[in-house]
Amino acid sequence: MNSNWIINEKSFNIDKNKYYEGAFCQGNGYLNLRASFEEGLSKATQDELYERSFKSVTTEIQKNPISKWGTYIPTIMGNHPALNEVIINLPYFMEFSFRMDGEKLDMDLSNISEYERILDLQDGVLTREFIWTNKADSCKLKFRYNRFPSMEQKHLFVQKIEVEVLEGTSNLEILSGIDGKVTTNGYNHFVDMNTKIISDMISLRCKTDVENYVMELCKLSSDNVNFSIVKGEKDIRYKGIKQIKKGERYSFEKRSIIVTSRDLEEGDLEKRALILIDAADISYESLYRENKEIWNKKWNESDVKIEGNIKDQLAIRFSIYHLLRSNNEEDPRMAICAKGFAGEAYYGRYFWDTEIFLLPFYIYTNPKAAKNLLMYRYNTLQGAKENAKKYNSPGARYPWQSAIRGDEQCSLWEYADNEIHITADIAYGIWHYFKATNDYEFLINYGTEILFETARFWCSRVDKNKFGGYDLLNVMGPDEYSAMTRNNSFTNRMVKLNLEKAIEALEIVKEKDKLAYEKLNCKLNISKDEIEVMNIIASKLKVIVDKEENYIVQSEDFEDYAEIDIDGLWKDKNKPFGFFVTQEKLYRSKCLKQADALALAMLFKREFTEEQILNTYRKYEPITTHDSSLSPVNHAIVAAWIEDKEHLDKFTEYALNLDFNSDLKGAEEGIHIANCGCLWQLIMNGIAGIDTAINEGTVKSSRVKLPKDWTKVEFKLRWQEKTYKVEALKDNVFIKEA
Repeated sequence: MNSNWIINEKSFNIDKNKYYEGAFCQGNGYLNLRASFEEGLSKATQDELYERSFKSVTTEIQKNPISKWGTYIPTIMGNHPALNEVIINLPYFMEFSFRMDGEKLDMDLSNISEYERILDLQDGVLTREFIWTNKADSCKLKFRYNRFPSMEQKHLFVQKIEVEVLEGTSNLEILSGIDGKVTTNGYNHFVDMNTKIISDMISLRCKTDVENYVMELCKLSSDNVNFSIVKGEKDIRYKGIKQIKKGERYSFEKRSIIVTSRDLEEGDLEKRALILIDAADISYESLYRENKEIWNKKWNESDVKIEGNIKDQLAIRFSIYHLLRSNNEEDPRMAICAKGFAGEAYYGRYFWDTEIFLLPFYIYTNPKAAKNLLMYRYNTLQGAKENAKKYNSPGARYPWQSAIRGDEQCSLWEYADNEIHITADIAYGIWHYFKATNDYEFLINYGTEILFETARFWCSRVDKNKFGGYDLLNVMGPDEYSAMTRNNSFTNRMVKLNLEKAIEALEIVKEKDKLAYEKLNCKLNISKDEIEVMNIIASKLKVIVDKEENYIVQSEDFEDYAEIDIDGLWKDKNKPFGFFVTQEKLYRSKCLKQADALALAMLFKREFTEEQILNTYRKYEPITTHDSSLSPVNHAIVAAWIEDKEHLDKFTEYALNLDFNSDLKGAEEGIHIANCGCLWQLIMNGIAGIDTAINEGTVKSSRVKLPKDWTKVEFKLRWQEKTYKVEALKDNVFIKEA
């Protein structure tokens, strides 16, 4: 294995187990699985029922401290009594456990030596090796596990386990099956569950609380162990018993198929599953090769090569790996949830992360995937329109937290009611994609409709002031510690873009396809007066720059807030600042959860002078707590622009280590997938100094700034149907067509 591609867990530590379950999460877009041990942990039950209320994930302490299984198909959601629409943790089909003379294998309780677990980022294969000595010290076994979800056969999960008897003799019992006794956030979403034996295969079929069906089908094979099948109501297993002795080797291969009634493919679940498992009846090596081939293609498009710092090289590939495995470019009914489908913490929901932090990676490496993420917004446009009606508004108002249905899932009023910039962020994403790809077909058939319906919402959401201008009142910008502001500059600028681009997109449709324009005009009933109102509002929305100190003002009322002793109150910097201050105090104080005015500068770099961006950074960075994972990379990008080497190094390290450093345990509840996406933006926008297509018409670099120890960065990007190779060195950037 190439050390620049592998992540090691070199010894087992129960305190870090949950971290590695998230960090080593595997996926192929359709299916995502936390890296739980096949045999489970005796101290970690998975069917616990408990009450769970909606809280701020920033300061919430999660249940299941040492292990939480996770088998997720993004389109399979359920109704939680307290949390609304949530992703469901599905039956656990990876189960594979051993007993040696009645003693159960358990990484926490058994005598384990020479333990190592490896995630190979290059092919998505998870490998585990260790030696297990029984408590009587009479038998010693060496194990090697390999497993991966197939990138080629999306419904297939492949497992191979090899056992070598190093010393002694024993009676070895093998159990492998499907366990349906799994809850999600303390709730059982299964209303019906049936197990079945089909020839030499086992299956479990379940019905969810929203009447979706899931079927899992497994086939286990071994050359030298015979199995019987033990069938229960909510679990079904293969069972084998073998007398083993020193020198013997055993190999087990398990193929698992998972299909659902929500799949894009049609047909009876059992018939489909049987066809799919037949297609997987080839050698492990063949399945691995076809999986590896697709991974190779994906890495060829998206890899970032860093010279000078091996740790940072691994960390950036770790982030890209999760961006690749969590994305399903074939299904326009889903996006990528805030935890990258590697945990339950954000319930499988979609935020502004999608368009602002994730979309650019896909725009510039895989435009097809980028379009698919935006098609999710088109497919939930009706939900956004219904959401607008609830606020007595026309048009479309996208929810702060969205899932499959597209209606508001957030139970906290201050976010659901006030964090409205999400609607304009989607408009920004649409325009960004269009400018980078020249995808007129998307703009004509889908994008313009979203832009216009969202623009309609803004016309009703603004309030006319006594000076003849327009205000956005009671708004929460990206800084979620300022909940009810007046004229948040970030939100105002994004709304201005939404209004302007809705009008511009209409003109493009009219010019490019008059028939499409007539159909759209008929569907939306567009009037000249409506367009004129949009123009007027766009021209009068404020983006406030302080005239004396020459910086971007976060909101018109920010300076009226109270001073707060951040350092004095923040007793433990290993925990978010929000742990030490009440929400009420945060909402009236001069402290930021994350970049806000600075996020505006990041997205609209050309609209501000270097001095204004520098002053904005110096104004707000000292009072930013970075309680959100979205903040450090934003600061790193701007630090590169203003040539603040100390902060570039500091925030780059912060962001790279957020999930990658096991000591921080950041991946316990899933991956901070927006941070992964923004790290790629750091490479393009910050390190290589290449501005986005929304600001620039061509690929060019303004300056280069490499973090500590980096001597060279190399990557590819797609721009208006061309592929470019970028090499950033200490003193120059070289860009050429690939």
